[in-house]
Amino acid sequence: MNPKIVLSTVLIAFSLTACSTAPTNLNAPTVLEQHKNISAEPATKHNLARLIKQKDNCLIEFTGNFETGKATEYWIFNGDQLISAFSNVKADVENTQTVFDVQSPEKIKNFNSLKNNFKTSNLEKCN
Repeated sequence: MNPKIVLSTVLIAFSLTACSTAPTNLNAPTVLEQHKNISAEPATKHNLARLIKQKDNCLIEFTGNFETGKATEYWIFNGDQLISAFSNVKADVENTQTVFDVQSPEKIKNFNSLKNNFKTSNLEKCN
């Protein structure tokens, strides 16, 4: 067999193997769990709650649809510690962003209510 063909075949096989075993980005955000139409405040027609693992913390992203638009809340936390939270409203009558007071008892209650929709085993990955 021609040595050039053998060498080319080996190099191609090695290249394909190297590409298929390349590590993935371990720091990329990962959706751990998601639920549709949970019971949450504010009440919405359709909603989606996702638990997302990020490099240094976790995020609960809650999107609710209203007749005139949608609101998305972002709850960033590590373990039981709520770090920050805010919402974006995109509606016919307004487009606003609101930063929540993470010390507010009402906001902490809402945060814990959202967390209760996710499995303990997935929340433990947020420690």
